[in-house]
Amino acid sequence: MALLRDFNDFQPLQILSEGKGRRTMKVRGIFSEAETINGNKRIYERRLLEREVKNLQPLIQQRRLCGELDHPSDEVVHLANVSHIITDLRMEGNRLVGEAEFLDTPSGRILQELAKAGVRIGISSRATGSVEFDMKENAYRVQDNLKMITWDMVADPSCQTAFPELVEHKSLMENRAHVDVNDPLISEKIYIAALRRLLG
Repeated sequence: MALLRDFNDFQPLQILSEGKGRRTMKVRGIFSEAETINGNKRIYERRLLEREVKNLQPLIQQRRLCGELDHPSDEVVHLANVSHIITDLRMEGNRLVGEAEFLDTPSGRILQELAKAGVRIGISSRATGSVEFDMKENAYRVQDNLKMITWDMVADPSCQTAFPELVEHKSLMENRAHVDVNDPLISEKIYIAALRRLLG
């Protein structure tokens, strides 16, 4: 199984409340979409998203389904970087609509200021699972072993596809006899490696 991360535009972002007494903000938006090819050329079947929404309900009720600001490189939710807590998930047709509370944490305060300023916020699902290539659709179908972990808030997803074309990660290239940089999984690894280099 691999770590699956998929970026969504999270628009239109609807601010539900800006919390009185506590520095929190509650928002609603589209978290994921089923039965369509997403930006990473993956297709999630609706039945899988419905199943995962059901499985995550206990965490939502216990206020334990937290997400981070920007994507970590593993499947662990790092509490030091938590920016929001997901308070509702539901399917509306093929769209997975969610609600989240931006917390009064350092990362959460950044999110709140970005939202107030009208900055376009992306959201990215984080899951484990495997994919199989569907030749008819020319895309990867997410398989039954999908396990959703959370949704993280990220910068505009459009840069995720553009940036890998500008860089070449030497160690990744050396470890593979042939690397298809158009493969979304490989492109994602190159993108993450480049970010690590830029951030030191």
